[in-house]
Amino acid sequence: MILKTKISVLSLFICLVGVFKLSAQCPTDNCSHKLGDFTFIKSVSIDPGKVEGKPYQYSYLFSKGSTYMILICDQSIKGSRLIVNLYDASRKLIATNHNKKKIYESLTFPCNSTGIYYIESFYEGNKDACGVNILGFTKTAN
Repeated sequence: MILKTKISVLSLFICLVGVFKLSAQCPTDNCSHKLGDFTFIKSVSIDPGKVEGKPYQYSYLFSKGSTYMILICDQSIKGSRLIVNLYDASRKLIATNHNKKKIYESLTFPCNSTGIYYIESFYEGNKDACGVNILGFTKTAN
């Protein structure tokens, strides 16, 4: 009986250590300090298991006269980088964090028209990918 209890406690401990180890490997809000003078709005985890090869999309109401920043926090592993595209209400691409040569850690967008904007996120590849988008804003100086 005591041996079974010890084995059960040990198994539980190993499972918990494994869960914490997996959580520690993926950045979550650990880059939110890079917002600087921008005010934090929300954080969105991009889990490749939930997106299943399709881009993850969410929308947000942007206000004219504000500048928005999207921080892209991933593991910085080539081939598993997080790509973020910003679309206007008519689904026209207006900003992205990548070009053919480089993937940037953030994108900044000065909003000139109040409306719904769509943020699309996906990974270059799905192998061991994980990351988070952090959205922030600041009032644009006049």
